[in-house]
Amino acid sequence: MATMSGERPLTALAPRPQHALRGDIQGLRALAVGVVLLYHLRPSWLPGGFVGVDVFFVISGFLIIGTLANEVRRTGSVRLRDFYARRIRRLLPAATATLLAVVAATVLLLPESQWPTIMREVVGSALNAQNWLLAVLSNDYGHATIGASPVQHYWSLAVEEQFYLVVPLLLIAAATLARRFNGRAVPCAVAAIAVVTVASFVFSVVYTRVDHGAAYFVTPTRMWELGIGGLAAMVLHRVSLGRAAREVLGWLGFAAVLLSTVLYTTEMQFPGWVAAVPVLGTAAMLVGTDTLLGRLLSIRPVRYAGDISYSLYLWHWPVIVVMLELSENERLSTKEMLAAAVLSFALAALSKRFIEDPFRRNRFGRRRGTYTFGAVLVVVSVVAASVPWYTAAGKLNRLANNTTLDADHPGAMAFDPRRPLPAPAGVPLVPDPAVANEDGPYGSHRKAECHVFLLTLPEDACSWGEPSAQKTVVLLGDSHAAQYSTPLIDFAEGPGRGRWKVRTMTRNGCPFTSVPPSEGVRPIKVCSEQNLAVAERLKALKPDLVVVSGMSRESYASDLKWTWNSREDMVRGYREMLRVLDAANIATAVIKNLPRPDGRVSRCLERNSGNAAACGTPRAEAFAGESDPLVEAAAGFPRTKIVDLTPWYCREDVCPAVIGNVVVYRNNHITNTYSRTLATPLLTQLRMI
Repeated sequence: MATMSGERPLTALAPRPQHALRGDIQGLRALAVGVVLLYHLRPSWLPGGFVGVDVFFVISGFLIIGTLANEVRRTGSVRLRDFYARRIRRLLPAATATLLAVVAATVLLLPESQWPTIMREVVGSALNAQNWLLAVLSNDYGHATIGASPVQHYWSLAVEEQFYLVVPLLLIAAATLARRFNGRAVPCAVAAIAVVTVASFVFSVVYTRVDHGAAYFVTPTRMWELGIGGLAAMVLHRVSLGRAAREVLGWLGFAAVLLSTVLYTTEMQFPGWVAAVPVLGTAAMLVGTDTLLGRLLSIRPVRYAGDISYSLYLWHWPVIVVMLELSENERLSTKEMLAAAVLSFALAALSKRFIEDPFRRNRFGRRRGTYTFGAVLVVVSVVAASVPWYTAAGKLNRLANNTTLDADHPGAMAFDPRRPLPAPAGVPLVPDPAVANEDGPYGSHRKAECHVFLLTLPEDACSWGEPSAQKTVVLLGDSHAAQYSTPLIDFAEGPGRGRWKVRTMTRNGCPFTSVPPSEGVRPIKVCSEQNLAVAERLKALKPDLVVVSGMSRESYASDLKWTWNSREDMVRGYREMLRVLDAANIATAVIKNLPRPDGRVSRCLERNSGNAAACGTPRAEAFAGESDPLVEAAAGFPRTKIVDLTPWYCREDVCPAVIGNVVVYRNNHITNTYSRTLATPLLTQLRMI
């Protein structure tokens, strides 16, 4: 990671010999990587440990911008080719070794269904674009869990390298302007970095409020953190502080960073202005030179941890993620946690000794050789990841296309209480567990725009069946409602053709409630506002039946981090919407929410081929927590019917992962294939047949 690189501050930056590397900075690196490592090993111990990355950003800006500014002071420019050659030798060898190890571990140890996603991110990391990839995918940089990418942490390397594509050019431009107007190069450079820093900070504050998930990763929201470090370096030699002031400044900065690691959480609007506390704290420690804190940070064991901090950052995350995958647990046990820490340190020490140091010293004869070497490393990473990526993707596509139902795959009808259909043993499961999580609703695949229904869509955009059909059924709610669209559409286009037409107005993540949830302190009003408009549209449409379903409050809190003040608020919101339909004399059916599996069903089935019973969820766990608030809200409305499909999901004590040779779940939803097998009980309870 560039934040942990070996760029050295020159004499102008600190009262030390040019060849000396400040030991306290190595200690700061150790502090930063230590809190990141502890956070990833056990997030509950240090919920704000992610700020260690911000500490690295400031250190990187201090060292590298400071070094470039000194070069501008001495020569009036920046030797771009030399600068980038140093970056290549310093960063690429260890980063490439880690990526290649991740590729090998993925192919050897992880299910094939995970290969495309991981390899895509390996390619993104090799090309220094991982941060934008994660921003687009809206990934949450919380802590390592089952299914996390083992190279997700490369986002911070990408931020820095993108920043350092710009900064040398900015300093060259500042020096050129200074010469043209007979000014001094360094003050112009300081002004240029200050402008970028302020602009980035303002953008970070604004954009974090809009989308703090993406704001965490994108480069413009982070540039100010490196800029603060650079400004601290450029003004350090101009500031003369007394010993007492330096001591106070250093310890205040140390306290700011430590308090951030303890008090901050991923629920906060981060980075934004919140990141200013650890950022300014780090800058204060860098400016407060020659202090007791600095001497403590400079002791040999701490300095050594700082020396290997780049490799430790690279290796620790894939070690933790792979160990979690192999353990199949939500978090590492104490023994596994210690083993992960020891293995991470061992790999980091080896990487520092045999990869970082030799390649950093090797000049490859000339600059051209360094650039060729760097290009080769990038190409090797991309090719190594692309081969298993496309191989696995092709196989998974074939498996997905071969998902068909037949007499050997009765699915839910194997649980028919009156006439259960036989499910022969030894039959391949459908969908194959490797592609089960991609087996989504039929309607959203055929009409992609119906994946998220919008009022701006044409009136009949999400309609199925004959337009002249005698009756209309409308499906409302979130993704837990959308998963029942397939049996309704199949019926409208098959046996029920001409009798019923289907309209879907589902929107993933949008329960049919008038009371908006909140994400942190920010209310999410888009769904409740659309629901009110949809209700008015239904009053004009007057369908024969409206079908509603939705996730539980616990699922929203767990999966989307959306909360309501109380369960009563959610019930009240549902009741208000159902009251509108009841007052308009519209018959309504509420489908009781399905059992909640542990979220790892498909992965469990991949690892336990032939033993599907090992992947079931105890019924008590599947229905743990509060009862369905939508069902409670429906009580008291005579035109509202409750549809309970639980007997087609669960036995008395367990909710199986496979029923009738059909995989039931994809993450916390049902597979589209299993949904199809629910047609008879669903349509019967809806009184459509």
